[in-house]
Amino acid sequence: MLRVAAQNASRLVSSARPAMTRGMALEGTRFSEGEKAIEDLYFTKEDQRIMGKLLAKIKSQSDIADKHAAEGVKAAEVSALKHIIQGQNLSQDIVDKLIKWKHTHY
Repeated sequence: MLRVAAQNASRLVSSARPAMTRGMALEGTRFSEGEKAIEDLYFTKEDQRIMGKLLAKIKSQSDIADKHAAEGVKAAEVSALKHIIQGQNLSQDIVDKLIKWKHTHY
């Protein structure tokens, strides 16, 4: 009877699997495909956020450095937007907000 209990115990111990835990991105740690996809998505969004900030900074600096070109770009954007929204009676304030929205989201 002791022999049967020992055999059953050895089978249970050998078939026990370690608890699944979420690993951290350390050297030598392998991620499952799902965890890698989550990590890639996070860093992609983080890169987009940082690049957006950098783009806004560069645009503001270029607008200060070259006022003539900045005015030309703004006039072209307003003209293109008015072509899209022709027939709508929108105030200049709303047009400016739409252009600002375009710059922050695209």
